[in-house]
Amino acid sequence: MKTQRVVAFCCAVIFLPLVLTAQARNYDVPPMLMDVGNFNLSMNKLMGEQGLQTQFSWMLTGTDRQKTEIFYWPADRWQSNMLYQIFNPLVLDDSGIINPDGVRRPMYVAIGNDALINAGKTDWAIETRRYRPPDILIDGIKINPPFSWYVDPSLKSDIKIEFEDVLGQFGLRSHVEVFGFSNPNHADYFIWKATHKFTGELKIPREATSRKDSVPDQSIRFWWPIAFSFGPSKAGEYNVTGGFSYEGVDDLDSWFKRKSSFYPAAARDSIYVAYYWDAKGAGTTAYSNGSSDDTGDPDRATGFLHSTQICGYTLLHADKSYADRADDISQPYSMPHAGINKDLWGRRDVGLKLTYRGDDSRGRFPLDPITAGLLTAPDYGPMRFITTGPYRLTKNRGAGRADSVTMVYAVGVGGIGWKYADSIGRAWLKKDISDSAKKAWVLKGRDSLATTLDHANWAWDRLNRGLTIPSPPPPPDISVTSGPDRITVAWSYPSPSYYNDPETGVDDWFAWRVYRKRGAFLVDDPLDQKNGDQWTLVYETTDRSQKTYVDQTVQRGVDYYYAVTAVDNGTQNGYDIIPHQRLESSRFVTRSLLPAVSFKPGLSESGKVRVVPNPATSAAGTATGTTGFSGTPNKILFVNLPVKCTLRIFTETGDLVTKMDHYGTADEEWNQRTDKNQYVSSGIYILVVTDSQALDGKSLDNQFVKFVIVR
Repeated sequence: MKTQRVVAFCCAVIFLPLVLTAQARNYDVPPMLMDVGNFNLSMNKLMGEQGLQTQFSWMLTGTDRQKTEIFYWPADRWQSNMLYQIFNPLVLDDSGIINPDGVRRPMYVAIGNDALINAGKTDWAIETRRYRPPDILIDGIKINPPFSWYVDPSLKSDIKIEFEDVLGQFGLRSHVEVFGFSNPNHADYFIWKATHKFTGELKIPREATSRKDSVPDQSIRFWWPIAFSFGPSKAGEYNVTGGFSYEGVDDLDSWFKRKSSFYPAAARDSIYVAYYWDAKGAGTTAYSNGSSDDTGDPDRATGFLHSTQICGYTLLHADKSYADRADDISQPYSMPHAGINKDLWGRRDVGLKLTYRGDDSRGRFPLDPITAGLLTAPDYGPMRFITTGPYRLTKNRGAGRADSVTMVYAVGVGGIGWKYADSIGRAWLKKDISDSAKKAWVLKGRDSLATTLDHANWAWDRLNRGLTIPSPPPPPDISVTSGPDRITVAWSYPSPSYYNDPETGVDDWFAWRVYRKRGAFLVDDPLDQKNGDQWTLVYETTDRSQKTYVDQTVQRGVDYYYAVTAVDNGTQNGYDIIPHQRLESSRFVTRSLLPAVSFKPGLSESGKVRVVPNPATSAAGTATGTTGFSGTPNKILFVNLPVKCTLRIFTETGDLVTKMDHYGTADEEWNQRTDKNQYVSSGIYILVVTDSQALDGKSLDNQFVKFVIVR
């Protein structure tokens, strides 16, 4: 049984970036990361079946499901990962294909036939950026790996991922280009351009050994269905059920058509959008308000709607034929529904190709599967295809002919935003609004998605004509340093050219901005205990020479994260969707992935040691009082320590729990674990401070502090 495809997070790479006019192809294909906008997408063929274009995850039904999905939006939200499959089961017509033995082979011939899987191998790949990723240092530690890919200042987008897959069942070579943008008007989508060429290859060149690794000269006729399949949020599952389940277990898929706001200054006058949303799951335990409707995944304690993302994609271009590259505005051919459970995994009949094509009883443009009568409740693995075709391609080696066609898609996300997700969810939990009103609010995110993808419609028209998309300044390198009762954030550009607009070369820099997150790194992380802390703007300056911010509003022992952005003055952005708008670089790429924690210098006197909080509980809410530390609920802080001392923690009966040697600051953290890495139980404990010395080396008196732990 086949499992789903997906990509994993980007691993470390080891070479310096290269600035090249013609980038070299990498045949080893290390992971590639797209993080220039408001989402985080990583592509790693090793997590699938050796191909980037169609990714099946090995882990989604295993023990680590929550870590295997790779499309995070928004990128600062805990478990906002949604994309679980990029699936394209090419559908041949009834003539099929002639195999290397000269036998005409239909698409489906027997139970277990894997022709529909389209599992190809990636031949080569390239990742190119307009600017190298910024360097990030936390307390002197460089946390981002060296950048091994390529930098091209003339790039029309902020990043381009390029690769070729050989689809061995059909002798097709697919060339894919993925474009991403940091412009805030274009930061919620990526553009996926795919050219499918009938080369006849059945294996990538370095694995081919004979003429049987290629199909004979012939013509094939086919439809090309593609599904970017989503489950709107893993965080929602976790907060509703307490764990992670199969992909899209309570999600539905559908489609809509919208007029473009930019036509004729855009590629198409209308866009067809396939989308997914979190619907009412079957068998959900009732909430405190008596309702079991978990549409939007309301938090059981606060009502906050964790799954308001409306994710989807649209067709931006489809060639009329191999001989006519003009956009065929009659496409898509269909937008059919299918499911992983009942179709991809459950069927191998010849009618399945009609399902993917949109020519079975389900129809070419069915609504969501419940409205269409295909299901009575959501089932895991919804797939909504955008199918183009039919196309006819010919391969003729002697004539040097290998026909191709190109399709272009935009993949993006919209939603009602954090504030509405919070206010609407709380109102619903208090019975101020109904289940149907809550659902209607969640589905308002379709308007946001339509706007996002219409922006892509505008952008593709420019890219297709060799034009650029207005871009904000590049993000700076940053350094975050923990200090005594303060944290210092410093930043810089590696070159004065960074102040110049990337398209016009005119200096249009306007301001620096510093953002901060307190507690856990991600918003809505359970470690923050539902306190609602978000990334907030804490500093802005229009003085370009001011490249340091000293944060003296921090609390000792609390974790803090920072990000720095640059803003332009808008003078070079007259042709953008919002003319002359000031554009800001993405703060997601400069986030400090490790926490900085302020401290107090060690004391030169005795008798001041305290335990914070006391009593200590494992349920953190704020960083004051006795409720623990947001983001690190098991942290206990020993404060007002001497410059040098030895700390021992004993149970009330005198058993040693752990020992720590301390030097330098007035604070020491303890995570409530023993020397054997086990959490301690509730009870009374004693902190013993011995071998104490002042800054001048003078010995200080021993100290004893009793404290309570409640777990």
